[in-house]
Amino acid sequence: MLTEQEYAEHVVTLDRRPPHPLCLMIRSLRHAAGMSLSTFEIRTGIPAVVVGAYERGDRTPPLSKLEAIFDAFGYRLVALPTGSASVRLSGDMISDLRAIADQLETLNGVSELPEPTPPDD
Repeated sequence: MLTEQEYAEHVVTLDRRPPHPLCLMIRSLRHAAGMSLSTFEIRTGIPAVVVGAYERGDRTPPLSKLEAIFDAFGYRLVALPTGSASVRLSGDMISDLRAIADQLETLNGVSELPEPTPPDD
């Protein structure tokens, strides 16, 4: 049987998850830039206590905050496929979209839509 102190420590351990790798990267980038949490708050407008909580894994930052944080270091968040099991868009996506646009043209009586430009790979 656990004592009250042992139980309290056990519960705290269960509730705390390790920080997400992106949150660990925030701390690493901040340290590499030589910024304190206070300096970082001035630069980004995100309260130091909030950034500290992100770095420790106590809070999960919303995407908008992650974008602002990484933008402060000159990074852009992008989604890259991690392997062959990743969800992929159809190779014929442009022609599929063109067919939909053609159908909409017919329905709406629009005479001409601009040709889509293929995405940069």
